[in-house]
Amino acid sequence: MIDSGKKTAKFSLNDKHGLRKMARALSSETRLAILETLQSGSRSIGELSEELQIPMSTVSTSVCILEESGLIIAKNKSQERGMLKLCSPCVSQVIFNLNRIGSVETDETPQSLTMNMPIGCYTDAQKITSTCGMCNEYSIIGEKDNPLCFFHPDRFLAQRVWFHSGFLEYRFSFAFMYDIMLKWLEISFETCSEAPMYRDPWKSDISVYVNGEKLGIFESPCDCGGARGVLTPSWNSILSTQYGFLITWRLDESGTYLDGIRTSRLTISDIHFSELPYISVKIGVAEDAVHKGGVNLFGDKFGNYAQPLVLKLGYQLEKSNIP
Repeated sequence: MIDSGKKTAKFSLNDKHGLRKMARALSSETRLAILETLQSGSRSIGELSEELQIPMSTVSTSVCILEESGLIIAKNKSQERGMLKLCSPCVSQVIFNLNRIGSVETDETPQSLTMNMPIGCYTDAQKITSTCGMCNEYSIIGEKDNPLCFFHPDRFLAQRVWFHSGFLEYRFSFAFMYDIMLKWLEISFETCSEAPMYRDPWKSDISVYVNGEKLGIFESPCDCGGARGVLTPSWNSILSTQYGFLITWRLDESGTYLDGIRTSRLTISDIHFSELPYISVKIGVAEDAVHKGGVNLFGDKFGNYAQPLVLKLGYQLEKSNIP
C-alpha cells in the first residue's frame, strides 16, 4: 500500500503482488541509480540517459517498472518540439513487514488464482460511441469509428480497444469455485483516456463494475501519446495513443482500493458471487460521467505493460470442505 500523502510505501505478506513489484523495482542497479538521480529533481528520459550514460531504451524500460511499483511518476509535458516525459519521485520511504496482518478463518493456508483475459475477449459491448475502434499488433480491425465493428470476429485478437463512452463486459469462469470462500479480488489493466489522436490534459472517468456492483472511478488525466510505448508496434502513428496507466483495483473485507488507496466501503462480502456462473467485470465510461473523455484498453503487446486484463482471487476452502 502506498500513502501518497506521507510518501511512504508499506507492504506485508498479505499483498504478495505489490511486494513482488516493489522488490523487482529495487533489485536493479540501473533503477537504483535512476532513483538516486531523481532525488535532486525531475528528469526526462533523455536527461537520465545522458547523466547515467545508459541507453534510452534501457532507461525507458526501467522507468516503466519504477512507475508500475509506485516509486516514481512520469508525466507528459508540452514542449516546443512535442511532448516530454518528465519523471519525478513520489515515495521517500519503503517499509516491508514480513508478518501477516490480520487472521484467517480456517486452518487452511489462503490460496490465490490468477486468470488472464485478452482485452478483445469481451462478451458484450454496451452503448459504444465514437471515437472508437480496435487493432491487433499488425493493423486496424474492422473500421474506425463504427460501433458495429465491436462484434467483429477478429476482436478476440485485439491488442488495443478504444471508445468514447459505453462499456465492455468480460466474464471470467467460476468453474470449480463453489466450495471456496473468497477473501479478496484484484483487477489489473492498462488504460487511459481517449481523444482524437492523443491529448494531455484530457480527463476521463473510467468506471469498473464487478457483478453489477460499482467499485469506483479511475480519473484518467490524459490520452497518452507523444512518446512511443514500450510495446507499441511501429506502424502505430506517434501522433496516436501510445500507452496508458497500469491500475489495480482491490476488493477485500476492509473495503475497495485503487492502487492501494481506499476509495469506498464496499467489501467482498457485499457481492453475491454464487448468483452467477461467472464473474462479470465491466469497464467503461458512463453517459452521464463528469469527465466523459473516453477509454483506451491495452493488451500484452501494446502500450507499456506486457499484460492483458488480469483477475486475481484470494480464497480459502469452506470450513465444511476442510478434511
